[in-house]
Amino acid sequence: MKTRVRMVLPALLVSAAAVLGVGATVPAVAAPAVAAQSAPSLRPLADGQDVYRGWYFTKETCRDAGDAGIARGHWDNYSCAPGKGGFLHHLWTNR
Repeated sequence: MKTRVRMVLPALLVSAAAVLGVGATVPAVAAPAVAAQSAPSLRPLADGQDVYRGWYFTKETCRDAGDAGIARGHWDNYSCAPGKGGFLHHLWTNR
């Protein structure tokens, strides 16, 4: 019974967040370079955008985080790369 709860609960939370339009609020912290090299889906979209900042549930929340980083002066440009199935979006920045 506990195993089913552990398997079903995360799926329900992700589904509820998608239905309610709640995006992941991931802090803008650079991930280690090893993570970007080990997973082929985590590759930057454009040249010069080689710092991985995190993932978001929707493209809008990814763009909001990218715009907020520009407004704070943390980076000059960003891109939001869709993940597998277009469900998650990955934020890449130039610095």
